[in-house]
Amino acid sequence: MRKWMLIWILPTLLYRSYFHILFLVGTISLACNDMTPEQMAINVNCSSPERHTRSYDYMEGGDVRVRKLFCRTQWYLRIDKRGKVKGTEEPNNNYSILEIRTVAVGVVAIKGVESEYFLAMNKSGKLYGKRLCNEDCNFRELIQENHYNTYASAKWTNNGREMFVALNNKGLPMKGKKTKKEHKGSHFLPLAIS
Repeated sequence: MRKWMLIWILPTLLYRSYFHILFLVGTISLACNDMTPEQMAINVNCSSPERHTRSYDYMEGGDVRVRKLFCRTQWYLRIDKRGKVKGTEEPNNNYSILEIRTVAVGVVAIKGVESEYFLAMNKSGKLYGKRLCNEDCNFRELIQENHYNTYASAKWTNNGREMFVALNNKGLPMKGKKTKKEHKGSHFLPLAIS
C-alpha cells in the first residue's frame, strides 16, 4: 500500500509544482510584454539587470531641432545679437531659441535662431558666439541618468578632462576648466518651442 501511494502521489506533487513554476514564469513574462516603452524604461529590472537604453534618433545625424536649453540652475541659455553667451530667466526671450543641429553621431552644433551666432568654446574653456561654424562649435551631447543633457566640447579638453557648457547660479557662463558633468550648472533640459 505504501509503495502504491508513493508511486501515485509523488509524481502528482512534482507536476503541481512544475505547473506552479510555469504559471509564475508566464505571468512575469506577460507583465513585461504588456508594458509600454516608457514603463519598460522605468522598470529596469523587468527583463535584465542592465539599464534599458532610450532611443534618440536625432543623435544619428542630419537632424535639426529648435529648442530652449533650460539649465538646472534655473536659467535659459541665450546667445545675444553681439554673440555674448549667458543665461536669461525670461522663458519668452527670443535669444534663447536655439537650433540644435546634428553634425555627427552624438555631436551637435548649437546656433541662436535670432542672433545667428553659433555657441563655441575656445581652448581655455570660455563660451562665446561665433558667426561661422567650425570645430570650436561642436559639442558632444550626452544624456545623463537624471534625464538632463550635458554638452562637452568635442575639440577641447583640460588635461584630458572634458569641458562642459555650464551656467552658474547667476546665469553667467562658467569656464570649461571648472566644470564637471556632475555639476548642476552643466545639466540642461532641451525644451520644445510651443
